[in-house]
Amino acid sequence: MREQRTIQRPFEFEGQGLHTGVKCRVKVSPSPAGSGIRFRRSDLSADIPLSPASVTATARGTTISGEKGAKIHTVEHFLAAARGLGFDNLRVEMDAEEMPILDGSATRFCELFRSAGVESQGIPVEPIRVTEPLELIFGDVSVKAEPAEGLSLEVHTSFPYPGLEGQTKVFHLEADDFEKELAPARTFCFEEEVEALRKEGLIKGGNLDCALVIGKKGVLNGPFRFEDEIVRHKTMDLLGDLSLLDRPLWAKVTVRKAGHRTHVELAKAILGKFGAVGQKKNGERIMDITEIQRILPHRYPFLLVDRILELEPNKRVVGLKNVTANEPFFEGHFPGDPIMPGVLILEAMAQTGGVAFLSENGSKGKGVYFGGIEKARFRKPVRPGDQLRFEIEVVYRRSNIGKIAGKAFVDGKVVAEAEMTCAIVEPGVDKK
Repeated sequence: MREQRTIQRPFEFEGQGLHTGVKCRVKVSPSPAGSGIRFRRSDLSADIPLSPASVTATARGTTISGEKGAKIHTVEHFLAAARGLGFDNLRVEMDAEEMPILDGSATRFCELFRSAGVESQGIPVEPIRVTEPLELIFGDVSVKAEPAEGLSLEVHTSFPYPGLEGQTKVFHLEADDFEKELAPARTFCFEEEVEALRKEGLIKGGNLDCALVIGKKGVLNGPFRFEDEIVRHKTMDLLGDLSLLDRPLWAKVTVRKAGHRTHVELAKAILGKFGAVGQKKNGERIMDITEIQRILPHRYPFLLVDRILELEPNKRVVGLKNVTANEPFFEGHFPGDPIMPGVLILEAMAQTGGVAFLSENGSKGKGVYFGGIEKARFRKPVRPGDQLRFEIEVVYRRSNIGKIAGKAFVDGKVVAEAEMTCAIVEPGVDKK
């Protein structure tokens, strides 16, 4: 198992977005082991989590959203380059809403990553492993993941144009050269689509320098870089969309006539079925509800965290709470308009933070009492069917006093945030 990697030094670049036409400057910096790829809109001071749940649009590209409604369009080529070259931890700051399209391929991204150097971080990667077949079918479109060592992609495309009726590409991430096999393949559209795409408000920054345009008689701005450039680009798109998992994936993935929407649906299904229980991150086992109950003293109806996704004791923890219509508080809050009480969202955040404080051997069996709550903000209501994701950072722990800063997300958007202080005490101790 290889070690996690980041870049040795920051790099910057700028360019125009394909769909918005807006110029954007991007700074990519090294990031600590275990932090994953973090996006930030510097113009809005807003963070955007990398997850299939953060995706809010898939029309001709993948769009992710986060705090303050901040969006980033067309992330897939950059993510494919990062994953294709084996970078796990990066901080990506952008001053506008769309990743520059450059020449429509990932070649320039690869050059920038190479110039920044590779830093091995001493901690093994812990991939998401597909352990049984998973298939989604949408009419004549299908996406499938099966068990495999490493990541293998098999992509089938078919378009009603000469030479494009049926193409197939098989790519093995660990064995094949991303920089040569996939990165040069450019994004594309068909001549007959151009006017409709413009009417939809897309390709405002599109031109013959950043995308292949294909007509009935062939390529308007050819030649192709590969005879099968179209299916190679679709394979790169698939790799970029699977990179939303923010961890390496071990699977054989086969897609037929698929696009960004179905790629993202597959990523969501993989994350839901294989991305949590029984996996590890940074050497720490993430926890199902049984393991959480071994650490927290809370029980029904007041245990408000269902799963731990990431854990670095006394540093950071990420947890989930599935909000169902059967929650007892919905009976009175409010009849006919069920909304999760804000105080219980804070309680769930605190319990998640408690796992970070109590998971080490020296703290197991203790309890966590509130000491204070600061800067609490509630952004959106939480309703039955929502899944709360809590991202908690430990600000400090000094002996038996600790402080956390946490945010709660639903579908990649912040619904609540707060800072909390607490006391870590032996069972039965009166905190007064």
